[in-house]
Amino acid sequence: MKLGVLGLLGVLGLVAGCASQKTHAQLRQEAVRDSVDKNYRSTEGFQTVRWGMTREEVRAALPEATATPDGVFRMKTTVADMPAEVSLGFLDNQLAAVDVFFLDVKDARTFQALMRDLLTRKYGGDPKTAHQLARQLKRGDAPVRFAADLAALQKDWVAVDSPERELASRGEFNVLNRWTTLESHVNLMQWTLPSKGLMAIQYEAAKYAPTRAALIGPTTIKARKDLVKDL
Repeated sequence: MKLGVLGLLGVLGLVAGCASQKTHAQLRQEAVRDSVDKNYRSTEGFQTVRWGMTREEVRAALPEATATPDGVFRMKTTVADMPAEVSLGFLDNQLAAVDVFFLDVKDARTFQALMRDLLTRKYGGDPKTAHQLARQLKRGDAPVRFAADLAALQKDWVAVDSPERELASRGEFNVLNRWTTLESHVNLMQWTLPSKGLMAIQYEAAKYAPTRAALIGPTTIKARKDLVKDL
């Protein structure tokens, strides 16, 4: 009887030891993964910045970008010979998304054709076909997520006037084209506004897309509620 009890205790101790060893192994794996994540730098991104860059690295690469109270870097620049406003969003101090807004497009059809050609050249392949895109949109696999939505994850988030706030409260949008690579998800979009033509390119790091999907949902609900107060 005593031997049986001692044997049982020995088995339990062995199991506990294995469980403890497994936990340590998991911790080591998590530490390695965290280190890899912090040092992640993509080959893709926007202009001279790449996914995974820190705020300091982005500021050095784009000195004209300004940090705003909502935690987003913004700048006015020229993209494809067109004036544009750019928003750069960060997740855990790493560049995760970029939005480029073209606020006064005179000829939407010509502009779309130009952007389609340029983005196809950049990403080395044609965008999703109309059928593929329609199917993705129906399934929710082609999400529209602003870079500024990442700011809602910060406790000290302060709403500021921005293209995103205007778009959230006015007009209807369409996703015209979509490109996906191992590193990036890109939407070419158009808004229907009564006073002007507006188009945008949304760049999102593929690596951070699952995290954004999990985090932005509930926080965006709060952000949208705050926006309603302006209407």
